[in-house]
Amino acid sequence: MIFNIEKLPGKFSPNDGTIDFYLRIRTLINKNKVVLDLGGSNAPWYNKNKNNQLIKSIQFLKKDVKKLYAADIDPIVLKNRSTHKNLLIKKDKIPLKDKSVDIIICDWVFEHIENKLKFYGEINRILKKGGTVCSRTPHKFNYVSIISDLLEGSSFKGWLLNKSQPGRRKFYKSFYRLNTISEIKNIFYNYYNNIFITIPDPAYHFNSRLVFNCLKFIHIICPKFFTGILIIFSKKK
Repeated sequence: MIFNIEKLPGKFSPNDGTIDFYLRIRTLINKNKVVLDLGGSNAPWYNKNKNNQLIKSIQFLKKDVKKLYAADIDPIVLKNRSTHKNLLIKKDKIPLKDKSVDIIICDWVFEHIENKLKFYGEINRILKKGGTVCSRTPHKFNYVSIISDLLEGSSFKGWLLNKSQPGRRKFYKSFYRLNTISEIKNIFYNYYNNIFITIPDPAYHFNSRLVFNCLKFIHIICPKFFTGILIIFSKKK
């Protein structure tokens, strides 16, 4: 592997955003919790045997909760093997009862939300009082978000995504309408919002040491919002 990660104890990066995010989620779960992985697709992280097994074990919540659902607008979610039950979202409606979920995980979902109010309405409907929405998403003014927005709809963006994320089946349009701290607080106005910016390792490095090191330098010298991602834990009042 590049970046000498294989030589590090545990073979994972010191700035692994997935470990950071899911360890925080794990502080909220127990055997009594009902969890929804919203936008969970078919859990590609679970299907890739080459993935770090430690990271997989941290991300795999099925054995540690009462019920784990995955829901998505893409029918491929029905092939998700990391959950207890999979659900297909139709007409923006999540097929779960009102106030039936304790924790909702939105991992790389907020950037794809087109209608913020409709999205909030469904989240608020199914989430129990005291429940938490756990989200990870790029900042609206992250350099990747800016480039993605500028290239939206072009064949060049598709080519770049295929090169940087080989094997991915489908790419959904990004709107970046729920990707700043102020936008999130305005939509989740009746929640206790714990939001912070973190700077993980560069994600789109095309498996090149040179590209990775150049982007890493940018991460060091630039403002947080330009290189960082948002970690959001919003608790329903």
